[in-house]
Amino acid sequence: MPSHPQVVVLGTGGTIATRLDPDTGAARVVASGDDLVAAVPELGDIADVSVQAVFQKTSFLVTPADVQQLAVAAREALAREEVTGVVVTHGTDTMEESAFLLELLLDPGAKPVVFTGAQLSGDMAGADGPRNLINAVRAACDPATRNIGVVIAFADSLLAARDATKSHTSRLEAFTSSRGARLGELGRDLIRIYRPAAVRPTYAIDQLETNVALIHLAMGMDAELFDHVLEQGARGIVLAAFGIGNANPAICEGVARARERGVPVAITSRCGAGAVTPVYAHGGGVDLQAAGAIFAGDLSPEKARLALMVLLGRGDDIDTIRSELPRIAA
Repeated sequence: MPSHPQVVVLGTGGTIATRLDPDTGAARVVASGDDLVAAVPELGDIADVSVQAVFQKTSFLVTPADVQQLAVAAREALAREEVTGVVVTHGTDTMEESAFLLELLLDPGAKPVVFTGAQLSGDMAGADGPRNLINAVRAACDPATRNIGVVIAFADSLLAARDATKSHTSRLEAFTSSRGARLGELGRDLIRIYRPAAVRPTYAIDQLETNVALIHLAMGMDAELFDHVLEQGARGIVLAAFGIGNANPAICEGVARARERGVPVAITSRCGAGAVTPVYAHGGGVDLQAAGAIFAGDLSPEKARLALMVLLGRGDDIDTIRSELPRIAA
């Protein structure tokens, strides 16, 4: 009989699994999930840990198809009665996207799914991977995290997948919450949960619609890029718009053309925090809404793109997406 809770670690690569090439100085993914666990013997005092390799990549190479593969592995692990929770080791560049997409694809029930990784390669002085991994395993088997869903454990903080964003390229405290408040804190001897994670809809689908474009607006942009992706067959478009959700008359005309073709256009903000809502005319949010755009609350542009991939993948039309996207963004 196991003496500790059982946790499955799903390895996907990332900086936590990199080591520096002595000839070039470049960080390369070389350590397996087994290597990561073996390097932290303290884990044996917390849980009985088993490891499964899903893929081995730096996260800037991870694709939505990879996350679908990860969802299959996580679903199988969570279905085992003896498993208390799942930890995913992952690179930080796209961790927030993988965690959010996994949240949309996976219903973990009461068992937590905890993403973690590192900012420093494992052979660098002060490497943060071991501490993050210990905290993630602790979170995966602590009774306080039941029903918490998919989360990120990083630099002693616990963040909801929906809200987590990588806000610094190199600091060890890489992630913050777009809504300002962490879910909890990971201390030396206990886990403090400050607020429950929101219950979000999940979608058991077999495929994603990956042909969804993301356009980041900047001063003086016209509709040339918008029309180009539309002509190239984009099935959905996300605009990282100005401020509270504004564009210009040319973009509004492009949105109307997209609506005529049945292509949903989701409005988000390039600001990094705060919700979009129609306020201004003359190419602002009021005109975007009149042209047929769908406002995506305070979802980041990247996460709104993933939400469109899911909804389009299950065959939703614009009207259905208009009602379903706010549920995801809530």
